[in-house]
Amino acid sequence: MAKSSKPRKKRALKSKFRRLTDLEIAFREEYKKYSEVLNATKKVSLNQHCIDTDGRGIRAVKIFTRQTLSGMSLSKVLPKLSPELDPDSQFWDLCSLASMSRNILEAYLAIYYSGTELISEDEAELRFFIGQLHRNREWYQIHKKRNSDEDVLREFEEGMLEQKNRIKEHPYLGNLFHPQKNKALKGDEMYYTKADFELKDEVCKSLRMDYQLLSNFVHPLPLSIERIDNDRGRGESNMYDVTYSIACLKVATRYLAASTIAIVDHFPEQLGKRFKSVINPIRGFHLDEKFNKSIDAAKLPPCLKR
Repeated sequence: MAKSSKPRKKRALKSKFRRLTDLEIAFREEYKKYSEVLNATKKVSLNQHCIDTDGRGIRAVKIFTRQTLSGMSLSKVLPKLSPELDPDSQFWDLCSLASMSRNILEAYLAIYYSGTELISEDEAELRFFIGQLHRNREWYQIHKKRNSDEDVLREFEEGMLEQKNRIKEHPYLGNLFHPQKNKALKGDEMYYTKADFELKDEVCKSLRMDYQLLSNFVHPLPLSIERIDNDRGRGESNMYDVTYSIACLKVATRYLAASTIAIVDHFPEQLGKRFKSVINPIRGFHLDEKFNKSIDAAKLPPCLKR
């Protein structure tokens, strides 16, 4: 019997895994955005060496290097929702996701404050002096608690006194508001508050809300602990953990994109021209109103609205 020359129709392969929920599909879409931003970040980070810049530029680049590592670490803990993998085998560690997202948020603030914000040379010098005092104050406390030699402690005390006087006599100090001046004289890391960042930088317009949300999952606080039951908070997929994972990932994506764009824009000749095609696709990610709305209260699980 002659064989038919018609090609046989291939049967559609039936997936051996369950279908993703709508929330899981939404998470997968956010994961794609984050991956796009992270790829751009890595490309820029690998090519930011040998840039001739000032002290603020150097600090911005160093913080951005750390930011890149944080972004890569976050990608390691994100659940991977792909057709080849069983969605029920993925691990949903919301607390770690929130912690790493907050690290990315905080690093962006440091890049802006210590490197890319446009300020006068006098203010830049004052911030540098404050940063030195802050660093020595922290090391002093560590040495003191470790019962270091008196000579070591005395050297720190004398140095910090000299640094405080230098800050007190700095010509730009009088331009700060009273609360900022107090923070500067104490040697706090930054004299900006979160409210200051919200006013000065459009990227940070929901900073306090985002920071509070992430912190409640990072620390063993009631919002984090009381939500744990037979389903939630156990590393398995459920509507509550997936919803908040989406919110955390949105925050991480926004601040990672903002960090990368800030570095490229700060060095237009060295990085801007070279990475224009890499940066343009993610440029809207950190400013788009719809994208920036990290948590829509109307979509929160009902038990979390009370």
